[in-house]
Amino acid sequence: MKKEVDSKEIPNTAAFQDEFTRSLLDSPEEVEDGYYLYKSKTGGYSMLWPKNAVTDGPPFYQKTKDSFEKIIFYESNEDENYRYSFSTTYSTYGESIIDSSLGILSDSVSYDGEYEKIETEKTRIYYAKSQEKLKHSTSYRFFGFITSKDNKKGLEYVFSARCLDESKSTCDIDVASEEEKALNNMKTIVFNKDE
Repeated sequence: MKKEVDSKEIPNTAAFQDEFTRSLLDSPEEVEDGYYLYKSKTGGYSMLWPKNAVTDGPPFYQKTKDSFEKIIFYESNEDENYRYSFSTTYSTYGESIIDSSLGILSDSVSYDGEYEKIETEKTRIYYAKSQEKLKHSTSYRFFGFITSKDNKKGLEYVFSARCLDESKSTCDIDVASEEEKALNNMKTIVFNKDE
């Protein structure tokens, strides 16, 4: 965080109660309901960060100069019986090697299908979804590769939602609303202009 916050002012959210995660976030003010703003240490992009999601240090957070950053973060709640997992990988190739980037993404999530192209004012999102049966639940994955229309920046974004134990009555993953959330997170990614 740019400015140190008085410990009495630190929000009682998982993201701000975790020291390493807190060090990554821009401000304790929510920019959208339930989300803080994450401004990448590469200077290349910013995205929404769920208020109850945390990450550990390396290897879950990796950065190489200003050209590469990978973050694995998650939100888990045993009482409410859910786990959300996020993985983002930033690079400075963007659209120039999109076929290769989508191949890598497909391999990482074991996906063998087409991507839908979604246009926003400043970005192109190559988007797909899948589901995988696990031992005690089903994992719903929403993933995409987002590229900037202004420069060669790109971000791989993978969001997984699942119940910790599907046999419990508290398992109520709403697939449509999780997809809507994932797409909103992808559409609100902002790539910074090159200096």
